Order: sequence, then structure tokens, then C-alpha cells
Amino acid sequence: MDLVDVFPENPFHPTVKYIAINQTPFSVPWGKNTVRLGKGFNSRQGEQDEFFMKSSAFKDVDNTPLQYRKCQITAIRDESGSSIAYASENASFAISGAVGKGFLSASVKGSLEKSAHNNRNASNISVRADHICGQIEMLRVPQLDTDAVRLLNTSSDPIIEFQKIYGDFYVAGYRVGAVNETMISGELANKTFFDAKRAVAEGKVAWAKVHKSINELSASASNEGLIRVDAFDSLMDFHSTFSVQTDDDIVRMGDVAAKNKQRAMTIAARATETLWKDFSLGYEDTVYQDVVDHLCVRGLVTELLLAPFATLREYQYLLARRRINMR
Repeated sequence: MDLVDVFPENPFHPTVKYIAINQTPFSVPWGKNTVRLGKGFNSRQGEQDEFFMKSSAFKDVDNTPLQYRKCQITAIRDESGSSIAYASENASFAISGAVGKGFLSASVKGSLEKSAHNNRNASNISVRADHICGQIEMLRVPQLDTDAVRLLNTSSDPIIEFQKIYGDFYVAGYRVGAVNETMISGELANKTFFDAKRAVAEGKVAWAKVHKSINELSASASNEGLIRVDAFDSLMDFHSTFSVQTDDDIVRMGDVAAKNKQRAMTIAARATETLWKDFSLGYEDTVYQDVVDHLCVRGLVTELLLAPFATLREYQYLLARRRINMR
């Protein structure tokens, strides 16, 4: 298998296999599930298989010091139009989508990206806020486990056998922050609809006028096709998803959009406050796995950083020494 065999149909959507054959580090959306540092990931697994490996290639991971570094980055996008453009701008979708249940089931963010992709021929309205508080990475990479070293030294096909047991990537770090998004998708997304939604979201127009604007669209909505609402906020553990079929649903849609957009506008302050108040993480701190586990449960780990085993010095050294000894 080479690059030509796995080259993605859409260059904006690199597949996991394409990334794997390049041995390039990448990140994927994550949710509230805990995942251990050094956990192996197999890019060759099928979508219905478990991507995380049961056996760890590293030893003494729990005692490995990690470093949190602050890097405040906030991105807020308020968009209306075809979700083809939305999906093409979001390259991480293809990765999380290709990974399948292993990540999308744990990540509401990934689920929304999948929804955007599935509705790419429909119109959508989206307000999305991403805030990165910082990043957690290893201060030093732990040594390979004794069994992993033995496999690399003695197996007849060490690279393939290693991947079968430990994977070809491992969790090398975590991106800490918060994500908020409201997405309205469907065949109907004209300017009147968009303006009505914005009016509700901003809360600057009288409710009577807003309700009139949206209710006038209800008949048209049923004729044009189903409208779907997806909204979530990782800090509040809030997730709302429903189909709009009645006038009451449309009013509910306006209320959900308004409240969640208000949360989006304060995402940076809320994330920073939570990180300091609950975890005492400031500019730079040393942490361990137990802290990361609590960050995951709290919804503050928004992405996993995956790195290839092939870039590890110990891994490279063992294979190189073996090749020399076999000459």
C-alpha cells in the first residue's frame, strides 16, 4: 500500500490511512471519556473495531510527569450557507469521521462534524466557538515495556506484529479547552430564516416580532424538508438535538440558539475560570495522569494528540540495531 492507494477523494478530508502511511502526528476531537497517556491507536482497524489497543507499549505511564502550558486561542464563527464549505474548512472532521465510533461516540463535537458532513448538500446556519486554554504533553517519553522491546527484538515481522498488539500511534498529549456550537441544518435556510435566528440569538428584538418571523416559515419548512437542530456546550455538559416539525419546535429552536450563542460568547472566560478554580492550572504546571482523567470527566479535554511510534528514538534504535545484527 502506498500514498496513491490511500490518497483521499477530497484533499480537504485526509483519511486516517493516508495520515498513517505518512506517519504524521494528528489530533482528533474528544469528549468526556478518560483515555490514558500512551494508549495505543491502530490506524488499520475497521470502523466497527476498537481503535484503542488493550495492551500498552509503555511502562510506568502513571508516574510520567506531564507539562501543562497555557496558550489562549479563541475562534468564533457565525456562518450561513452550504455546509459543503463548512465541512471542507474543517479537516479534522474526516479524521474523526473515519475513526468512527471510537471517537465520535465520545465527542459531541465530532458528532456535529459528522452531521455537517452528512448534510453537506443542505444549507445550514452555524455558530461555533472553540477555545484552547493550553496543551498537556509529556515532559519525557516513558520507556517501552519489556514485552514490547522483546517483540521488536525477536519477531519475524516486528513492525506488523508491534502494530497488531500496540497500534501504530499513541496518545502523546491533550488539548485543553472548551467547545460550543449551535447548528441548524436542512433544505430551508434563506435570508429571512437566518435573520430570524440571529435576532433570537442576539436577544435584541422583541419576542413577538421574532416569533412572527419564525412562525411565518413553519409552513415553508414542512414543504421544503426537515430542519435539524444540534447544540452543545462542553463546559456545561449541555447537548440538545431535535428535529423541527411544529411551530413549538421552531420557537424552541430560537430559544436554544439564543441561550447557546450567549454561552459561546463567554466561552474563553468560562473555560479559564473553570481551569483555575477547579484545577489550579495557570500559565505552566506539572501534572500527572490523575489530573488528566479529571479534566476528561469535566469535559475540558477537547482533543487528543496522537503521535506515531515510528518517531520514537527507542523504537528506531531497536529496529536499527536489529538490522545491523542481521547483516
